[in-house]
Amino acid sequence: MNRFRLSRLILGIALGLACLPVATARADEVIHEQLREFYRIGKYVLFISGEEQSDARIYHSRRAGAFLIVGSSYNKPLLVRPVEKTISAVPEDKVAERPDKGMDIVADAVVEDLGAIGFDKGGMTVDLEGLVARLQPQPNLLGAKNAEEVLLHSPEYGQGADAYQPNGADIRRIQANERKVEIVVFFGSWCTTCRRLLPRILGVDKAIGGSNVTITYYGLPKGSAMRNDPEARKAGIQRIPTGVVMVDGKAVGEISSRAWNRPESALASVLGG
Repeated sequence: MNRFRLSRLILGIALGLACLPVATARADEVIHEQLREFYRIGKYVLFISGEEQSDARIYHSRRAGAFLIVGSSYNKPLLVRPVEKTISAVPEDKVAERPDKGMDIVADAVVEDLGAIGFDKGGMTVDLEGLVARLQPQPNLLGAKNAEEVLLHSPEYGQGADAYQPNGADIRRIQANERKVEIVVFFGSWCTTCRRLLPRILGVDKAIGGSNVTITYYGLPKGSAMRNDPEARKAGIQRIPTGVVMVDGKAVGEISSRAWNRPESALASVLGG
């Protein structure tokens, strides 16, 4: 028997996981009461036999306290429920895609018990026949990035961006701006405030696409290294997220912290909209 290692999985939330193909639920299928509402996250990276599973997509359900992982080299969907300390295989045709891009497990799914999970230094282990796998935290996103790169690293931001409804009048004022405006948003992929506010910024970024306003993103390291980052020092960044606003090449203001609760209103205000 080989060891299936899941490293540093418990960071304040109940966990679980599964590897699955994408199928669309039929109208006559009943969804499981608890094993549902799995949404993609970017916190972890899956390795199998020492090789990163770059095609694997990891989903988490707060309701189920579980993860779903899609597209790994393992040949069955997997469900891990750490509270119960179990790992199971799910039939491929019993996992269905939701209209909102999430995943559900069908109510009549019969799962195959694969063993018990053991916890070690910040992680979990489980023995599986012929497989050594590891799920570990994804490195922080660092340096200058565009929106697509941010969403690739942290796909959960996309769900918040799609759900955010910006003020239409403010969006129109931003779009009417005729000057060249550049905003650099300094943030940390490790930052809890950023996880709440970045989706809203990304939603506004999408809404103003094609205008004279462009938004780029700069990922900072955690701890004291944040203030020692050359770009952060140059911009005088003291807290995150902070957006430095440049108009026609000249800094005209900043948007920081709670002002990002309504990014479009904050930006319209800085631009004099």
